[in-house]
Amino acid sequence: MKTGKSVLPPTAEPPRKSIFQDRNFVLFLVGQCITTQGLWVQKIAMSWLAWSLTGSPFWTGLIAALNFAPAFILGPVFGVMADRVNLRKTAVTLNLMMAATAFLLMILSMAGQINLFWMVVLAGTNGVLASAMTPVRLSLVPVIVQREFMSRAVAYAAMNFNISRLVGPAVGGVVIATWGTGAAFMINAASYIPMIFVLATVKIHVERAPDAKSKRVLAALVDGANYAIHHPMIRSVLALSCFVALVGTGMVELMPVFAEAVYDRGVTGLGMLASASGVGAVASTFMLSRIKSDPVAFQRVTIIGAFAAGCGMLGLGFAPWYELAVMLVAITGFGLTAVGVGSQTALQLTVDNKLRGRVMSFWSATSFGGIAVGGMMLGAISEAGHIQYTARGSGALILCAAIVGLWRLYRVGTTDAKSATETAK
Repeated sequence: MKTGKSVLPPTAEPPRKSIFQDRNFVLFLVGQCITTQGLWVQKIAMSWLAWSLTGSPFWTGLIAALNFAPAFILGPVFGVMADRVNLRKTAVTLNLMMAATAFLLMILSMAGQINLFWMVVLAGTNGVLASAMTPVRLSLVPVIVQREFMSRAVAYAAMNFNISRLVGPAVGGVVIATWGTGAAFMINAASYIPMIFVLATVKIHVERAPDAKSKRVLAALVDGANYAIHHPMIRSVLALSCFVALVGTGMVELMPVFAEAVYDRGVTGLGMLASASGVGAVASTFMLSRIKSDPVAFQRVTIIGAFAAGCGMLGLGFAPWYELAVMLVAITGFGLTAVGVGSQTALQLTVDNKLRGRVMSFWSATSFGGIAVGGMMLGAISEAGHIQYTARGSGALILCAAIVGLWRLYRVGTTDAKSATETAK
């Protein structure tokens, strides 16, 4: 007897749910979008101000590095903190403090009192706050979205960040050229307000939050380190992302030197180079959003990204024309983002939830610490010689790291295949 109801064939799969049906994630994404626009406007302002005040690649690299250096030392400690604090309250507090530093930068800049001392102090302060915020932010994603959406959540959050990276520097260049650096710092200070509202209202699934309160800080930190060191994929992914950040992303922090000293294009040229890197990053994150939630697939992406970043950086070291440099910076941005987001997603899909804050803090420490150390090291090298020679060396080293990563992945795959064959016998 026919009932008139349609029945799906047994082989039919239910339609794939969209992550954008999740109100929590949409709110988080919108808040992050506004805040990161402000961050990139401030970042371009600080880089340009450092170069304008000193005319030195070393100091330009150092100021950029101070925004990341504390993560290398303090990141793992803040990772333990992220595993045991109230994520909502901590995130709101940290955002308020970062807004306060941006407001102070605005006051000093508008009053004409900004100098190298204040830039060093406030860049370092921002670095400490950012190193505390990173493991908290990364621990928020799993308690906001379902696991089936994890890879897409990370990819879309990264795409959001990199769209800001595309738009923010271009906007920052115009704002600085028209109203000065004080206006850029004011935009960043105001951009924290929507994110604070989102963090206060978004639903947190407390039952999925990590809990490490039963252990002392040092013991909890050692547990996280042992877990990361003895897990082959986590160890490999952390090593590659750290090295690429050291010699690749650290080089990108010296874009003001390329814009002014190599191509004589000023702050608008710097904004265009930074935006080109953002175009490549957006394309990369769009590709990443189409990959299934498989940690091995994302590990492969990090290696592909390292090859792209190495080729782009090597080409930048030889580029005689600004227009060609813009294209090569876009390729480099594509590759660096594939490494950064691919490694982050591989870890998020692999790590034990009880250790998430600590392991993700190791990722932020190696990635951002690599940027910090790399920015200072490459800035010092470029001070002694031509910056394009430094870019050539960076590109060659990244290509070597990509080859090693590919070899290790092939070796692990071969070992797993042999083990499966022996088990079948």
